[in-house]
Amino acid sequence: MRTKLKHLVATAVTPSFSDDGALIPLGELGIAKQDDLAAVVDSGDYLPRIQLMSAASQLCKTGEFPINSYAFVQGQDYTDLGKEADVLVIHWRSKAIDMSGDEIISSYDAESDLFKSIQTKSGGKDSGCMYGPEYLVYIPKNKQFATFFLGSKSARREARSMHQRLSKAATLKSALIETKSFSWQAPKITPCSASFEIPAIELIKPQLEKFKDEKGSNVEAPAEVAEGRAR
Repeated sequence: MRTKLKHLVATAVTPSFSDDGALIPLGELGIAKQDDLAAVVDSGDYLPRIQLMSAASQLCKTGEFPINSYAFVQGQDYTDLGKEADVLVIHWRSKAIDMSGDEIISSYDAESDLFKSIQTKSGGKDSGCMYGPEYLVYIPKNKQFATFFLGSKSARREARSMHQRLSKAATLKSALIETKSFSWQAPKITPCSASFEIPAIELIKPQLEKFKDEKGSNVEAPAEVAEGRAR
């Protein structure tokens, strides 16, 4: 679901195609490929996030996104990571989020009155509030950093498993949760058996600092941040 970049080609030039479909061999010219674009377009104030897209998601209801797949969410762009997603777990922080009003308010200080207030409100039905651990992860599939929030009651049950993977690799899966009245998919965290290339420390450090420094209030995408908040 990423927006494709369109390349303008002068009409006076007869293009020749390389094996990868490029009009000219960019590598030979020393021009950065699209993989290198993230360094400049993904450097905003807020990190992208990983989200399990259940049947309750609006995008899944409309058929625009596969049900029970993980999404890499950046702004309004949702990229399918598949039913399972391998990640490197780098760091964590506490997070509470209140989505009940016009402005979505986040707190990262578990000892603050704001955090405790949101935590208390989250116990109410359809409160619009969530709390739990949030992790900074690296996704080798698309070579991106993102956050992963275990903010619902069923997601928090996997917090210990996720915490055990700090500085290690984890595979994000999903599991069916059933009660007498409802059933839904929730995150399931397992050790990762796949091998992948670890990003250089020089690339991790700025993302870690951004993750550690984020605090106070934050406005996020209301429709999809609320995914699974009641459970």
